[in-house]
Amino acid sequence: MKRGPYASRWEPVLAEVDKSHLRAATRLAMSGAVRARVWDGDGWRAVVERSGTRRAFDVWLPKLADYAGHARDVARWLAMRPDWLAAHYAGEWDESFLEFLSTHQVEVVPTRETAARLRALSTCTCEEADPLCPHVLAVLLAFIWEAEGSPLAAFRMVGIEVEQLLDLVQEETAVLAGAAGASGRTDVPEASGGLWAWSPEEWCEDAAVRPLGRIRPVVRSEIRP
Repeated sequence: MKRGPYASRWEPVLAEVDKSHLRAATRLAMSGAVRARVWDGDGWRAVVERSGTRRAFDVWLPKLADYAGHARDVARWLAMRPDWLAAHYAGEWDESFLEFLSTHQVEVVPTRETAARLRALSTCTCEEADPLCPHVLAVLLAFIWEAEGSPLAAFRMVGIEVEQLLDLVQEETAVLAGAAGASGRTDVPEASGGLWAWSPEEWCEDAAVRPLGRIRPVVRSEIRP
């Protein structure tokens, strides 16, 4: 498995799955067998082609949580921390962003419940009795690897699309800049030595939403489709 700061956060989850399934899933994901990923509002549908045969399996992977209603909150975090946004464009994870998401249990980073949720809700048209079959795991690995090199793509697993999020970041950045101009403040953050030497807690003391506290996702009782 490709290892990086984000993928490493998934290791405790993947340690709970069948090792032979994980090896097979890794081969499938690395060979490009995961195709046609489509968001259906509750999760991701994909087709996984079986190597060496003409068979293909339909997979459904549930979203990890429903954060669609919190997209603007996430955008405000990124507007107040342009270093986090810059890391996304550079194709890497800012460690403080990853630690922030983990500490505040934002479920783009897996929690103790993640494996149980995936096992309970994932589906595949193969004959494997284990819900976490190689095909389901291949789709999951494809998402993890994509998010490793494009951090905001991790939010797809909680119902927020990257382009939507970037549009909202642009709007929130304009709001912050306008508020700073109206108050006569000139301490707009600037890059120094490749790092952003400012704190959102200090710069936006009276901001409506600051990157503190846990987002509470919408929780619905769900069944497999």
